[in-house]
Amino acid sequence: MGSLTAQNLGTSILGFVFQIALLHLVPLTQYGVYSAVSVALGIAGTCATFGLNQSVARYVAMLQQQDEQKSWVAVRKILYLALGSTIVITAVYLALAPYLSLYFTKGTTWTNLFLLSGVWLFLTPLSSICLGIIQGLRKYTLLAKMSFIPKLVMVVFAVASLILYRNVEVAILAWVIYTGIIVAWTLTITGRKMTRAKGEFAYSAILKYTSPLGTAGIITVIASSADLVVVGGYLNSASLGVYNAALVVSSILGSLFVSPLTIALLPEMSSSNSDADISNGLRLALRFAFLLVLPASLLLAALSNQMIELFSSGGAYLAGSPSLELIALFYLFVAVQSILIILFQAIGKTVYAMIVGFATVATDIGLSLLLVPSLGLVGAASAKVSVGIVGALVGYYFARKYLQKLDKTSFYFKGLIAAMIPFAVTLGLSHYSIRLLSLVPYTIIYVLIFLTCVKFLKLLNSEDREFISHILPKFMQRLANHI
Repeated sequence: MGSLTAQNLGTSILGFVFQIALLHLVPLTQYGVYSAVSVALGIAGTCATFGLNQSVARYVAMLQQQDEQKSWVAVRKILYLALGSTIVITAVYLALAPYLSLYFTKGTTWTNLFLLSGVWLFLTPLSSICLGIIQGLRKYTLLAKMSFIPKLVMVVFAVASLILYRNVEVAILAWVIYTGIIVAWTLTITGRKMTRAKGEFAYSAILKYTSPLGTAGIITVIASSADLVVVGGYLNSASLGVYNAALVVSSILGSLFVSPLTIALLPEMSSSNSDADISNGLRLALRFAFLLVLPASLLLAALSNQMIELFSSGGAYLAGSPSLELIALFYLFVAVQSILIILFQAIGKTVYAMIVGFATVATDIGLSLLLVPSLGLVGAASAKVSVGIVGALVGYYFARKYLQKLDKTSFYFKGLIAAMIPFAVTLGLSHYSIRLLSLVPYTIIYVLIFLTCVKFLKLLNSEDREFISHILPKFMQRLANHI
């Protein structure tokens, strides 16, 4: 877990460096086209993978100790399935490249870029499955290295090349390098075992397991991409670039706060022996969301202009600040939805997770088509916010059995107040000055006011302080007792 946690932080930082380089060194129009390619590839790649990356991790872990030969036969067949689906999806994608360019850019000028991204699409599902193999082998340190080192090579190549050429094709080539390294590295380690393994393993067993996973994955990617697709179709590539930049900045909240929570939550809930244990785990997760995710999201909302300028070159990208502010204001619902989805996975109620997915897809597509033509980027952000709210409410309904032992309502009310007071102060300061240099002092002011509110409202209990003392360095652990 230590290796994976460090890798998650490292790759997140590298990902932000890559995005900052793109936003600063590539013209807005080209970044908009890159955003369109990313959206199209996200959907196509999920269809090609179809849950096979999760299947390979399961079968390798399950069969290694029972019958190692059989596990490698399963891996080989999963790769065959992935290769077949990837070839088909890539062929369809390449055939649609002129139409994708016409839809997103209102012309066929960028068809060649969509064609070039076909190589990226071909390698993406295979690299995901390769990482699944290493995960199934439980070689977590190797998995961390294979996730981090290719990303480092990719970012170094991309930044150096973008400085020299300032061309969006560099970003596509960088992703090809990243995925290619992962595939080559994995095949070097496991290729001989796969080719020499003998035994039987039915394709039907693989498809039976992977079909609901693949369906859920497609639902999820459509739910997260519908607003981007509609923005690209109704507006233009420049507007898509501005909106995507706002989404990239908002992804900080997921990378730094929600992902670590859900990584720990799934195994803890899965290993719980009773409904009471699961209810307590859910209570602690929601408590974490109100104490950390909520104030962090409101801080991002208050400093949306400064964060957009930090990530981009400012200018036209600042038009995405209202969208970022709106998304960040309601990000708590996204965190709650993620927590509840993990709950359903942990207790084996995947049908509930799929129903939540269908509800969010319908919301995103419907509201995006309704609001984007009239409200533009703010309409797209409103649709994105609605997805989080609907997903959280539908998930709350199905999870009500495990919501009987939550903290008192007063805790959530005081948590909201403790976050809203510094938000109001910082937002007022931001209206006075939105210069990038104000980012650090405004953040310090926000944190100090928030901690003061937490202490005054007596928001923390003994388990909160114990948790805080564990994550702080030794020389700062005594601070937990004074909050």
